[in-house]
This record gives sequence, C-alpha cells and structure tokens, in this order.
Amino acid sequence: MRKLTALVAVAVLAATDAAGAGKSADRVTTRDVSLDFVGHVTNSPPGVSPAASSQYGYLSYVGGVPAFKREPADESSALFTFDARATVVRVLASGPLRIITRVGRLTIYSDPAANGSFANPATFSDGKRVLVASFRQQAVIDTLTSAFTTTNRNKILSTAPFRADRTTVRLGRVGARFDTILSGHVNMPAPPSGYFAGSTTAFRAP
Repeated sequence: MRKLTALVAVAVLAATDAAGAGKSADRVTTRDVSLDFVGHVTNSPPGVSPAASSQYGYLSYVGGVPAFKREPADESSALFTFDARATVVRVLASGPLRIITRVGRLTIYSDPAANGSFANPATFSDGKRVLVASFRQQAVIDTLTSAFTTTNRNKILSTAPFRADRTTVRLGRVGARFDTILSGHVNMPAPPSGYFAGSTTAFRAP
C-alpha cells in the first residue's frame, strides 16, 4: 500500500512538472516584426571585388516592448541593435539614378547593456541574437542629390526568445517574410558611406 501511494505521488508530481513546463513555454509571446531602424552604412572601397556593404545601428521602435533603457533615446541607450552584411550582385544606371542589388544577412540583437556607439560599429553586434534573416536589397541612389532609398525583402532564418518588460518575447517565426523601407543620404568622404532610417512594412507569416 505504501509503495502504491508513493508511486501515485511520483506520478502526480511528474504531471505537475509537465504542466508547469507547458505553461512556461506558453508564456513566450510571438510578435510581428514591427521595427524602426536608425543606422550607418560603410561600403567597401572602389575596386574591391566582390563589393561589400556593412549596415549597422539600433532600433528606435520594437512593437510591444521598450526600445530604450533610458533617456536620451539614441544609440547609447538602445536595447536592440542590428548588423547587416551584404554583397553587391548587380549595379545598373538610369539617368542620374544608380541602382544597386545586394544579397546578405540581417541580425538583430537584444543588448541590455545598451552601449551602442557609431564610433565603434562592433558595439551593435555584441548582444544576444534574437533574429537572423536573409535579404535581397535594392538601393536606388540619386547621384544629383546624394539621397537614396532602399528596399529589403527579408526572410527569417532563426529567432530566439528574450526577456522584455517582464515578458518573454519572440520576434516573428522562422520562414516568415517582411519588408524594410529605408531612406538615407550618401556621405562623402567615407566612412561612413551614408546615413539611413526606416521601418518594416509588410509582414507575411510562413
């Protein structure tokens, strides 16, 4: 009888633990990738082949969670940063417009240390990776004004949960797609090669 009671108690405890684990897993909140970007771009010097582009900075808005640790709201207080590396696959010309197609990978980081600095681009990739996406990018540069617009077609490759405002959050799902529209201005002389800001737009679940 004692053995039966002990076995029942063990079974109850195991079921309770399993239920608790399920509840813990259910507490992860998945959000659409609704983001605002502020960043710099540094391109490889002329003559380098294949031409490369490094785009980095911070998120000034992350849908549903705080984006800054403190005031003032800038790179030094941003809780989320990003780093994108791309390679040029084609360059076209149309009148004063220069059209550049790139492919690459975007990584978004959660960085509770909030220590970003444009003087040290490495500070934008020293947090926890919370989203990795591949992308195809088209940048259109007006060579008369030095203004440019960029469209990124992103596909999420991996995403990891993180803590934000007493909640465990995940950005998007693997396989989901989202677009990013950026506006910027070329800087001469480099570095950086330019400045930009923009937002995610369309979001498509896998």
